[in-house]
Amino acid sequence: MSLALSMTAYAQNPAQAAANALRPATDPAQQLQTLLNVQDAEYRRQYFANTPIAERLLMDYGGFFRYGFSSIDDSKSTAQYLNTYDARFYGRVELDGYARFFGRLRFEYNDWNTVGDFSTSDQGWQDPIGEIYWAEFDFANWMAAEDGAARSWTAKIRAGRQFVFWANGLALADYMYAGLFDATMDAWSASTLVGVSAGHDTIDWDTSRPGYDRDTSRLYAGGKLECRLGAHTPFIYGLAQWDQNAGQTDLLPKGVDPQFQVPTTFNYESQYWGTGINGALGGDFVYRIEFAVETGNTKTDSITHDPNAAPDDLGVPQGTASILAQAGLVGLSWLARDASDARIDFQFLAGSGSPYRLDSGNTYGGIERGKTDTSFNSLGFVNTGLVFAPEASNMCIPAFTLSFSPFKGNQFFGDTRISGSAFLYVRWDNMAPISQPISTGGSNLVGSEYDINVDWRIFSDLNMSFRYGLFVPNTSLFTDTESEARQFLYVGATYAF
Repeated sequence: MSLALSMTAYAQNPAQAAANALRPATDPAQQLQTLLNVQDAEYRRQYFANTPIAERLLMDYGGFFRYGFSSIDDSKSTAQYLNTYDARFYGRVELDGYARFFGRLRFEYNDWNTVGDFSTSDQGWQDPIGEIYWAEFDFANWMAAEDGAARSWTAKIRAGRQFVFWANGLALADYMYAGLFDATMDAWSASTLVGVSAGHDTIDWDTSRPGYDRDTSRLYAGGKLECRLGAHTPFIYGLAQWDQNAGQTDLLPKGVDPQFQVPTTFNYESQYWGTGINGALGGDFVYRIEFAVETGNTKTDSITHDPNAAPDDLGVPQGTASILAQAGLVGLSWLARDASDARIDFQFLAGSGSPYRLDSGNTYGGIERGKTDTSFNSLGFVNTGLVFAPEASNMCIPAFTLSFSPFKGNQFFGDTRISGSAFLYVRWDNMAPISQPISTGGSNLVGSEYDINVDWRIFSDLNMSFRYGLFVPNTSLFTDTESEARQFLYVGATYAF
């Protein structure tokens, strides 16, 4: 699902205004879909991990139908409406626990009812129909099926179209055509990845590039090594990304007099070097930590950063700039282990930005020539709210979530789960851009957001979902027409079979 929202440019100077005009506002519907993808990937991982090898051939199939209604405020707090009709059908075959095949078809139709200049590039039927399909071979289980002897090691290879969630999500969380190899020996585990992002299901961080929301092709290759030390598992990884859309050229910005357009060439290639640790503290606390350094190179900006430049004198020659950026994630959860299964989650996300950019991720409005790019960009995913949902670049985002099941034991409402989250958005450098168009200078406080989620399993095959988010901006950083609170509402029902 993809969406471009038109934003009013901030008239600080011609270059800044032109850069801001190409940065769409966040699409909460896409943010929700990505969150559901992450949860679905984790569910399938746990499900297959517990599959017995008692029978030679295991076949399973099913699906679900889902209807969802969303009310989404644009940057001017005007509500836009989306009806989503979603049907997915899956099939799974497993032989002796070592050969697995999984496929899922997606038939999704989006019906938008929009006002004003709200752009909906995902109106109608969504591509592709083949959402997930992969084959997996488990070498240890294969040998065990042959001679009946269990192995102290495991080795698996999986290839196909799948949702890849790398480490804790800082560097990569996306649909990919990929091959993954995982192996364990005693306390050690190693993973390798080679894959290409799936264009129709990938939103690029460079929204000035033509086709950023439907044709993003980035090649990834990487490896991860981890070691289990009791309840703690430290890890390190390296992940390289090559831009398969490199060399694209376009005249920007669109929709203006051609004499004010400048040719812009795109190429962003990066490497992510990460380390972290996941584990538990006693029986009540679970934690995760990840830190990543981004290196590489990118094309410099095609427009001048001189605030005194005339509107018809924006274009400058492009060069190549080095990338050196960082991002970190810390999460801590307390499990109350009471009758309501309550838990409190704390999360802290931070990323570096660059005051030498006019936009945190775009090439048009990007890094100034002769400067090192310190703005962190990736195809990763960390939940930063349903409404504002900024990327990590130049942000410091603490968040708290309380979730519980208040009606445990009740025959009708017993499977109801309620959660509430609060996010605080603070930028590190008030002169550097973030992934949303706001003015530079002034306060570092961008705003706050409050989300509520309710999931009610009415029957074993029928589930209701409610999502509500409210973003409260720091009005001093937004234009008069964009300084009001923004809301997001989602109500959906899912029938599984």
